[in-house]
Amino acid sequence: MLYDEPVARRGMRRAEKIGIWLGVVTLVVTTAVAIGAWRWPRDTQGPAQPRRPDGAAPGPSTGQPAPAPTTAAPTPAGPAATYLADLPPQSGGGNLVTLPRALKGQAGYDHPIVVQCPTNQSDDKVRTVTYLLRGRYLDLAATVRPYYTGQPDSRTYVTAVSGVKERDDTLTRRTAGTQFTATMATPGRLTAAVDGVEELTIQVQCESPEGVVVLADASLTPAG
Repeated sequence: MLYDEPVARRGMRRAEKIGIWLGVVTLVVTTAVAIGAWRWPRDTQGPAQPRRPDGAAPGPSTGQPAPAPTTAAPTPAGPAATYLADLPPQSGGGNLVTLPRALKGQAGYDHPIVVQCPTNQSDDKVRTVTYLLRGRYLDLAATVRPYYTGQPDSRTYVTAVSGVKERDDTLTRRTAGTQFTATMATPGRLTAAVDGVEELTIQVQCESPEGVVVLADASLTPAG
């Protein structure tokens, strides 16, 4: 009869219901795992970061402020050079003349001292000008530019003589630098070490007396 269904048949239906229920649970769990696996990589990336104005993606944040750009410290300027033209001559100032009119305004004659050539008579072979340095300088540098009106190919001989003060206040003089090849067409460079020098004397000799000797940009490097 309908209500006398065998026990084995009822057990089979119960097993079918349990199987269906397990299948449904399995499907739900599998779906949840799949959704979690899809969402997890996106969630681990953290919140979206704004893009930079130039369109590039921002780099990883370390939580530390970016280091400030470093700027190299400016190199302190050394002391300015002193020009012989700015120093009063201690002696021999009468041998100094003004720059010839033909040379004024020309390039290469800045800060000049101009020494008149000697007459080359027996008692006038050398013209000198002396400056008091008092040991305040290290080096002398100048460009020797002779100017002759009669014999333009004449050569000029310039000597820088240093005077070093001794303990007894006497001066020991020695040659510190020479320039023996300068002409009007080929100016020459005169250099001399003057560290510890009390006095500096410029000596000028000329092949032709009809001229002057220009020491352009004659500068002294300060000792400190």
